[in-house]
Amino acid sequence: MTHQEAHVLLQQHVETRNLRKHMYAVAAIMRHLANHLPADPVVWELTGLLHDIDFEETRENPARHAVRSAEILQGMLPEEALHAIRAHNHEYSGTPPATPLDYALIAADAMSGLVVATALVMPSRQLGEVRVDSIIKKYGDGSFARTIDRGRIRQCEQLGLSLEEFSHHALTALQGIHQDLGL
Repeated sequence: MTHQEAHVLLQQHVETRNLRKHMYAVAAIMRHLANHLPADPVVWELTGLLHDIDFEETRENPARHAVRSAEILQGMLPEEALHAIRAHNHEYSGTPPATPLDYALIAADAMSGLVVATALVMPSRQLGEVRVDSIIKKYGDGSFARTIDRGRIRQCEQLGLSLEEFSHHALTALQGIHQDLGL
């Protein structure tokens, strides 16, 4: 699947602007991680980009979320990507995370929200103002962005990355697409 084909598919399945931005953010983090680890940046980016393609369809049925995405993407992405997509909702899908791609997607999915939330409380509301220590501080504040599961972010340790290192990678990736995110 090409990036262009992935973007067309995303446009067909995702109407909500903020959900699209989230998917772009996760894709950017995944590509950045793949280049660091190293792994296949195209597969990792496409996995991040399309991981929530079913979210609007399955919003009322969380047990179908990610399973439906994998069904939609069957034959378009490699099995390792489909497994990671199912594993990112392992609590419902029954697909436990087992590979670096799985753990990266789980961590990037949650970290994207924490970085964006951190940017939104900055005076400028811009990613350029966010620092790694700001992310770490917000991570430690359980009352900040309460819906973000810190345990999912900690899956970065399965990649051999500390919270600080992972925060740096995520922030760098999102600063690289700040215009797409409006931040």
